[in-house]
Amino acid sequence: MTAALEASSSVTGDDLLPKFSSVLASRRESENIPRGRLKTRTEKRRRNSLDYTISTSEDFDGIQNIPALRKLHDLCVWLRVLTIHSDLWDAEVGIRLGIDNTTRWSSWYHVIDRLLKKIDQIKAFMTDHEARLGDIRLLASDWDLLQKAHAFLQPFASATLYAEGSTSSIAQSLFIMDLLLLHYEEQRVSSLIGF
Repeated sequence: MTAALEASSSVTGDDLLPKFSSVLASRRESENIPRGRLKTRTEKRRRNSLDYTISTSEDFDGIQNIPALRKLHDLCVWLRVLTIHSDLWDAEVGIRLGIDNTTRWSSWYHVIDRLLKKIDQIKAFMTDHEARLGDIRLLASDWDLLQKAHAFLQPFASATLYAEGSTSSIAQSLFIMDLLLLHYEEQRVSSLIGF
């Protein structure tokens, strides 16, 4: 998925979702990747010598290759580095973004959700403080990708909330996974059709 987002990060507007889906589908088809990741470089070398392709975590550099997500992450870090930054932000925007976290469910969704709630104030802040922000200023193409990521991730965040608690069950989890797979497939099909 990261490779598909990376390839589509330079595409904007209506072409973004079809580009994302096509790269994701082509990568999946071309690699025939077995499930699981390799844990060491030695194991990777050993597997590569067996003449079949393996995907490792080294193939995916995470948010570093997705400019919109990298900028958003860097903005969240920038706000936490100095009190003067957070005070300025609080005075002009009035909402804390939080920060993405690999161990917190739906953290990217929640950061993007907070960002989009104050989109006008944040755009004004970025214009007023362009020199301070430097290359972490979000551009039109970044906003477009973040809005699409927000729409895509919303069902996953809702499913997480729905499945938590003492009354959750395996049957409920399987039902949720089916719904999320259906959501993913619908998004993939609509991107190929061009909606």
